[in-house]
Amino acid sequence: MKWSLVKFALVCFLGLAITGVASSALAQDDAPNNGGIKVDAEGILRNRTLVDPTGQLNRQRASQAVASMNRELAASSSLRKVSLKRLQAEISQRLQSGQDIPSDMLYLAGLTQVTHVFCYPESGDIVLAGPAEGFFQDADGHIRGVHTGRPTVQLQDLLTALRAYPQNAVGVHEIGCTIDPTAEGLARMQQYSDSVNMTSPAQAPAIAEGVRQALGMQTVKVMGVPANTHFGHVLVEADYRMKLYGLGLNRLPGLVSYVDKIRTGSNNALVRWFFAPSYESVTVSENDLAVSLVGGTVELMTEEESVDPFGNREANRKKANSASVAFCNSFTKNYDSIAAADPVFGELKNCMDLAVLAAFMQSKDYYGISGLALDVLANEDKLSVRTRNTVKHVESVVTAVFRGNRLITPVSGGVVVYPLEQVQGDKVSVDTTGKNEQLRDEVKLSNVQDGQWWWD
Repeated sequence: MKWSLVKFALVCFLGLAITGVASSALAQDDAPNNGGIKVDAEGILRNRTLVDPTGQLNRQRASQAVASMNRELAASSSLRKVSLKRLQAEISQRLQSGQDIPSDMLYLAGLTQVTHVFCYPESGDIVLAGPAEGFFQDADGHIRGVHTGRPTVQLQDLLTALRAYPQNAVGVHEIGCTIDPTAEGLARMQQYSDSVNMTSPAQAPAIAEGVRQALGMQTVKVMGVPANTHFGHVLVEADYRMKLYGLGLNRLPGLVSYVDKIRTGSNNALVRWFFAPSYESVTVSENDLAVSLVGGTVELMTEEESVDPFGNREANRKKANSASVAFCNSFTKNYDSIAAADPVFGELKNCMDLAVLAAFMQSKDYYGISGLALDVLANEDKLSVRTRNTVKHVESVVTAVFRGNRLITPVSGGVVVYPLEQVQGDKVSVDTTGKNEQLRDEVKLSNVQDGQWWWD
């Protein structure tokens, strides 16, 4: 075969790099519970996932955590309740006395999901509820349930969501992130690809490195929530790691990658992948005082953009190529199993759920109806969640793929959530069965002891 007549094909992932605390902060950037990423002093994000192929290390950690944990907290519950009013009171007391916030508060009594919110005008409270279990910190720093392995809902993510949709203020329209190439980088890449002729497959690594250097750094943008929060880092890390699966650099059984299916590519097409929430419905009681998320999942979507010789991008009305569709469909179908193996995707779903429920609470004026003022939980000056380094850029990762005679251009992407749209119009259904209202009525706040902020 005369390789001098064959163009090289490349798939390029443009990754990312990440570059006040008030009276109290929930976590610091160098804390061990920073997930599977690390941000160095120069602001560069590093993937620091550890290898635990047999799961033995995590099993040991889970066992040790349960042994040292309160028996009631460690027990599994199908519907654990957390009172925002009582949680705020306990946290406020600790801040005033200079005490640290304990792990049961940081990880919301082991909730692995928030599936329900109940409003109580008569007692001035708002209660979150969902499945819960004991929790531990895994080898990568993620906080996970000891039985299911699902990521635990974190207080700092809840506060970030509540602050995005505060009382007596306009909530954000969009929450998400984008990880995109610069126009200059795309133009340099196109110029480089036009200048190269491949004469042997052995040139592939050198060509891939040339493309990587031409592309340079990719721009990261976080919308709707502060980029220097755990919530913001979850958005970016999930996007980053999703692209590693798409390019076949990370592998999981049953997951079809983009490079597995790609057969050809366009010289000026930019494939874009992005996450979005998907619910069967947001179900509300007839009295509007109880809401539940039904059939929640996360969908990976795709589209294409055209890129001109100067690196400018424009939406392409053509459908995305079949390889991209196949990868996105496979990722969506296998989302739960992927999240079990790579917990940042479970954290992403938790953050999406929190944002949607916070938007609902604001839209129904739960704060005004209940009279609950989040003087501490909504106040960055009293309880800071902005404790991380700010996401800025990431270096490109390039994978060589031999498919036809076309250059397969970079993948960009992001996460996008429109929480207010999820709680309006036909997205919301009224629970005519009375189940939501019944669950709410079964919560007897009068039976809760002083100082108790969660119960089963």
